[in-house]
Amino acid sequence: MTPPGRTLDTPASGGPSPSDPDIMARLAAGESNALGALYDRYQARLRRFVARATADAEDVDDVVQATFLTAAKAAGRYDGRASCHPWLLGIAARLLRRRRRALGRFLGVLSSVTGAWATAVDPRPALQARNDVERALRRLSEAKRLAILMAEVEGLSCPEIAAALHIPLGTVWTRLHAARYELRRALQGETP
Repeated sequence: MTPPGRTLDTPASGGPSPSDPDIMARLAAGESNALGALYDRYQARLRRFVARATADAEDVDDVVQATFLTAAKAAGRYDGRASCHPWLLGIAARLLRRRRRALGRFLGVLSSVTGAWATAVDPRPALQARNDVERALRRLSEAKRLAILMAEVEGLSCPEIAAALHIPLGTVWTRLHAARYELRRALQGETP
């Protein structure tokens, strides 16, 4: 149990914050403040991912909260990797798929996804490029779109994506290859 007046992220020794596996072990043991530490550590990154994957839908915060609640329930099954980030992204991706099926919504992409890709001095070409990329991303299947966002925006490696989505590594490579090919064709004005 954490002493009063001290959070999980501020050890009494003033040393480094606890590792993700330590936080997950505490969460699995029923320490409620461990969920707060996990939330404080990853909510901003997770919210950004969910917002990009859903075109900033109104229920982004609901999906983020559901991700952390699911993580709390599954804490005992955490695989011990050094960072919870890919694991949490995998949970969020599964919730998004479930959300899409349940609500029948088509996932889009937040316009800021393309901000790094469009670097013109005149903002009009940059805005047009961003809109073109958004349209091209929306045409991708959800599986390909999630893979490309996890790789290109979140910076996850193919093995991390495979682990997060519980799919074979070869499937990740196939999805990324196909997504890049389809994006390239769409941006060159070719019909997919």
